[in-house]
Amino acid sequence: MEQKIKINQIVSLTQKSKFGDGKYFGYKKEKFLGIIKITTNKKIIGYGETLVGVYSPKLFKINLSYISRFISNRSLFESIRELNKLKKNKFFFDNGILKSVISGIEMAIFDILAQAYKTNHSNIMKNYFNLKFPLSNKVKIYASAGSIKSNINDLKKDLNFSKKIGISIFKGRLATSKNFLKKIELLNNEIDDFAVDLIANTYEKNEHFRNLNLFLKKIRTFKPLWIEEILKTDKLFQFKNLKKYGLKFSYGENFNTYIDFINLIEFYKFNYVNPDLSHLSIFDFNKLNRHLCDKKKKNKIIIHCWGGAINFIYSLYCAQVFSQQVKLVEFPITDSNFMNKVYPNISIKNSICSIDENVKSFKDIIDIKKLEEIQFSKLTFNFD
Repeated sequence: MEQKIKINQIVSLTQKSKFGDGKYFGYKKEKFLGIIKITTNKKIIGYGETLVGVYSPKLFKINLSYISRFISNRSLFESIRELNKLKKNKFFFDNGILKSVISGIEMAIFDILAQAYKTNHSNIMKNYFNLKFPLSNKVKIYASAGSIKSNINDLKKDLNFSKKIGISIFKGRLATSKNFLKKIELLNNEIDDFAVDLIANTYEKNEHFRNLNLFLKKIRTFKPLWIEEILKTDKLFQFKNLKKYGLKFSYGENFNTYIDFINLIEFYKFNYVNPDLSHLSIFDFNKLNRHLCDKKKKNKIIIHCWGGAINFIYSLYCAQVFSQQVKLVEFPITDSNFMNKVYPNISIKNSICSIDENVKSFKDIIDIKKLEEIQFSKLTFNFD
């Protein structure tokens, strides 16, 4: 069947929503997602999501248009082979915007294949990569919210919502220079397990090394599950000086090359890595999992998901396939419209999430009527 399905058109779209009452550092009152729509000669439509669309819809549109010319009018498997061929050019396609856009295209292609074969996306992935491990229908997730700019009451509201929907693991964002101790105490007292994200690549005030050391000295007594994005990428060489506190650390959401994650694990010795599957190719993700399997390292991956419904559901499917290495999947619970159609199609109990069997395509978990063409006339960037 696949050889008869050819790509007709690839369209760049955006989905926007009010986001976190405008309190999230790096965003204004609205957040944008980059959505890829692929139409075919068999009238099957696939959708994907790319992380770069969050930050610059215009650049996303330009780069998708460029990549599209390599796969238009090709069959699905021919398109996958062509994309993998492009990625062999390490000067242009090894990381960055183009690689991120390709990740979104791969999502949409797998979405088409799932519909064509009348099965779910995890079965398509397992068969495509010829994997032997059984699928795990239940995936452990954690709730992600807690803005650096929020107050104690905002954080308490996020924690209560997390518990209300059945998630007892929570990650919040904290500033090391402010009154962080009250927030840490709240996290410690109000939820079973918590982690902290310092978003150092966005919130530059958290790179103050003296404040950072004081923060780590204080928080180690509360034993968080992990601390994420503790340093900017250009300061990672200093990570070795922070291991003395005996805490667990994770990193990697901004990386999208297989070797980056190998270096984080094998060279820097991070406890966990945080690939975002709207940014990292599923083929790199497969290679990363093979490496971890060969090294007999389990539960080293905490999937990053700070996008929308497609990214989250796709991440769940990937976690079902690569369950030996995936420890947790991030579930963004920040107030927005992005997850409105997700909640009715998942079940959560004791932080374990499963997807309704009636979900056959990503169009089932997004409001396709609210997708818009990208109208930006200049290179805007959606963060402060």
